[in-house]
Amino acid sequence: MNRYLFPLVCCLLIATGCSTHKFVASKYPNGKPEVVLYLKGEGEEAVKVMEKVYYPNGKLDYVGRFENGMEQGEWNYYYEDGTRKYTENWDKGLEQGVQIEYAPDGQIYLEKYYEKGQLVRTVDKSKRP
Repeated sequence: MNRYLFPLVCCLLIATGCSTHKFVASKYPNGKPEVVLYLKGEGEEAVKVMEKVYYPNGKLDYVGRFENGMEQGEWNYYYEDGTRKYTENWDKGLEQGVQIEYAPDGQIYLEKYYEKGQLVRTVDKSKRP
C-alpha cells in the first residue's frame, strides 16, 4: 500500500500546482460572458492557456488553446446557432495543417492547407458535382 502512496501524493501535488482558473475578461450588457480566459498560475505570473469567446446569446463563438503565449493545437469556431463554422490548427503561433470551413448546413465547403503559417493550397469543396 505504501509503495502506491508516494506516487499518488506526488501526482496530487503536481495536479494542484498546475490547475487552471477561469477569468471572465468581459461581459455583454445582458450579463453573459463575452470573453473567458483560462489561466495557469496566480497574479502577474498567470499565463493564458485557453480562451473562449461567446456570442451575446451565450453560444460559443470560438475556443482555442495557448502554449507559451502562442496559439497551439486545434481551434474551433462556430456560427451563432452553434453549428461549426471552421476548424484551424496551430503550432507555436503559426497555422499548420488543414483549416476546414463549413457552410451553415454543416457541409465542408473549403479546405486550406498551411505549412509554418504559409497558405500552400486551397481546395474548394463547394464546386464538386
